[in-house]
Amino acid sequence: MRALSVLGRSFDSAIPRKLLDSLQSGVMRNSYRGIPFLKSPFDICLYMQLISRLKPLTVIEIGTKFGGSALWFADMLTVHGLAGRVVTVDIKPQVQFIDHRITVKEGDARSLNDAITDDFMDSLPHPWLVIEDSAHSFETTLAVLRYFDPRLAPGDYIVVEDGVVSYLSGKRYRQYEDGPNLAIKQFLAANGERYLIDTELCDYFGYNVTYNPNAWLRRR
Repeated sequence: MRALSVLGRSFDSAIPRKLLDSLQSGVMRNSYRGIPFLKSPFDICLYMQLISRLKPLTVIEIGTKFGGSALWFADMLTVHGLAGRVVTVDIKPQVQFIDHRITVKEGDARSLNDAITDDFMDSLPHPWLVIEDSAHSFETTLAVLRYFDPRLAPGDYIVVEDGVVSYLSGKRYRQYEDGPNLAIKQFLAANGERYLIDTELCDYFGYNVTYNPNAWLRRR
């Protein structure tokens, strides 16, 4: 794990590593309506708080897999009385259901221009909630942040998921090389005047008690 900080905040978390490993065991078994839904209990609650506050009309998810989180986001919009739309993009989506609220697109997170046309993006109403949950590598996360930067409107959110991989003890998590956190650090070093780290969400349960440390970003 690297000692990183951004905009005066470290990427440390108040979650002890032993507890985090135990939480991860449950997260990896989590499902929603019978579909894998690999989100932590903290972040499920934080997304609920954000949706209630932001009232997004579009949720854009980069990283689909089986579509469990896309379905959950669609249901959360419906529960909040929002006639919103979920767009989810994956290099190889494995969604086995059809839902009129969800648009599934195939494409590489590193070249989203090839997967999503400008006309399509322009048709999506704001506010936006964008979730970067794809490869968790530095290059991919940075590419996603750079793609959305000129397209986000003031008040929109972009959330970079799973910077917590730096803290998990399993050897398989070393392959990510702290990618999400390093990408956030580099991106905000260049663009920090346009973004605010939502510390209310990051620290809702304690300092960075989230799988997305310093990664709940609001466009100014």
